[in-house]
Amino acid sequence: MTTTRPDPPAPCPADAELFQLFTPEGQRDPFPGYARLRAIAPVHVSEALGGAFVTGYDAACAVLSGEKFGTVGAEWFDKNQPGWRESPLLVSVFSSLAGANNPDHTRLRGLVARAFNVRQIEQVRPYTAQLTEQALDAMAERAASGEVVDIPSQLALPVTMGTIARLVGVPPEDLGPFDAWIRKASVVFEVAVEPERLAEADAAYTHVLDYFTGLVDERRRSPGDDLLSALIAVRDADGDRLSAQELVDLLAFVFGSGFETTAGLIGNTVVALASHPDQMAALRTVLATSPEKLGPVIDELGRFDGSVQATRRMALEDAEIDGVRIPAGTSTIVFLGGANRDPSRFPDPDRLDLHRADARPLNMGLGVHYCLGAALARLEMEEVLRRLYGRHPRLRLAGAPLRTPGLQLYRYESIPVALD
Repeated sequence: MTTTRPDPPAPCPADAELFQLFTPEGQRDPFPGYARLRAIAPVHVSEALGGAFVTGYDAACAVLSGEKFGTVGAEWFDKNQPGWRESPLLVSVFSSLAGANNPDHTRLRGLVARAFNVRQIEQVRPYTAQLTEQALDAMAERAASGEVVDIPSQLALPVTMGTIARLVGVPPEDLGPFDAWIRKASVVFEVAVEPERLAEADAAYTHVLDYFTGLVDERRRSPGDDLLSALIAVRDADGDRLSAQELVDLLAFVFGSGFETTAGLIGNTVVALASHPDQMAALRTVLATSPEKLGPVIDELGRFDGSVQATRRMALEDAEIDGVRIPAGTSTIVFLGGANRDPSRFPDPDRLDLHRADARPLNMGLGVHYCLGAALARLEMEEVLRRLYGRHPRLRLAGAPLRTPGLQLYRYESIPVALD
């Protein structure tokens, strides 16, 4: 991430497409831009933008799973973004799991991985189902009284934030301000952010860090059956495995990333299905006759309009991807949304097809940095799809959805719907 906007476009056609992608117009619908960039260069090293950019599926897989690439962390920021340590947000996020390569990545991920394995996640399914039913009841009441029904604020966020709160150990009564805080902080993953937006994000994330610092002290006195208590026990038993600051940073990152992206995918899914009546009908058929096939359905929905459109890696040594040399230290942006619409991997890639077989999209990543919460996200999607469309099979848009600015996190701010 940089804190300044890129310079005006250079004559290079690939650079011109990249500059267009980062405009508000390009971000609203990036898929045509991905296609044009992929046709010019599936892998492009840009001197103007100071990094490499990947839109091809095979090339994306090579970067995400390759041993010559790691995540961007403190080492890269020290070299390329002087002054970054003045930002509480950047220091917390990129000094923790999001910015860790081995051996720190293995150490930190290992501390939280057990809480996110399939067996542990299944234990929270009844609670997720309960949250979904409560949200749907409240939405129905709003509709009956003539109020606006909105998917992100009234369904997606209550379900996903409530579920991760139960896993981590955040009391439900404390959740009120977290959506605003995390939304402001989510600019941390964008390619370019204005200094004033970063300042707002720093202020918001400072609240998050302060909250978890206080909650650690409270839970140390009164432990529970949750991830927070488990990490405190590790910290108190062996400070070499987890420092006090790492504990707070890890909790803040896991909690924030544990609801924002899945809430975005739920919103994207509602809009995609409302815009494709034939696929809405296909979903109804799956729900009625073969609900066990929801897994491939969720894969296709994530491929078509995932809430994470890009992720960043760094070349740990000189590498060659698709015949293009990427020098050591190069920041490498993988456009997951572009790879997920690569026609060499997905026939008719711009078509939503819930019967698509063997999709294997990349919206959850790949390799050692594969999304820690993938199983949780799938469970939440299953519960929401079953219950939302079980109750409201004819759900439709009641107005134009409003996109949240940004490209890396690709989601809607509001989605007004009519339930029946």
